[in-house]
Amino acid sequence: MKILFVDDDLMTHAVIQDILKDWDLTIATSAEEALDNFPEGYDLIVLSDIHMPGMGGIEFLREIKRKYPYVQVIMVSSTEDTRNLLEAYEAGANDFVVKPFDCKDIIKAINNTIEKNKRWKDALGQLYLQKNKKVKVYND
Repeated sequence: MKILFVDDDLMTHAVIQDILKDWDLTIATSAEEALDNFPEGYDLIVLSDIHMPGMGGIEFLREIKRKYPYVQVIMVSSTEDTRNLLEAYEAGANDFVVKPFDCKDIIKAINNTIEKNKRWKDALGQLYLQKNKKVKVYND
C-alpha cells in the first residue's frame, strides 16, 4: 500500500517518516506539490493536513476526489474544530486524526482504511463474478 503524506510542517514529516518507516511513503510539503507528483494506482492512501498555505487540505481533498474518486484520504489537523471535521467528512474524507497524534492513531486509521478498501474490492469482485457467470443452457 502506498501512502502520500502532505503537510507543510517539516517536524511532522520527521514524525511520520519514523512512524511509517516500513511503508511505501511519499512526502509532499504542499497540496500543489502533491497534485503535480500524484502517485497513480488504486493502492494509495493520502494523509493530508487541513491547514496549509496555498491550497488548503479541504480543497486538496475535493480535488483528489474529483480526479481520483477511488483514493482514500485521511485528514490530519492540529485543531479539534468540529467544523473542519464535518467539512472533511462531507468532502469525502475516510478518516480524521488530530495532532499531536500518537503513532497508534495513524496506524489505526491506515489499517481501518485498508480494511475498508479490502471489503469494497471483495464485494466488487463477487458482483463482477456473479454478473459474468456463464449460464449453461441445455437444448434437448
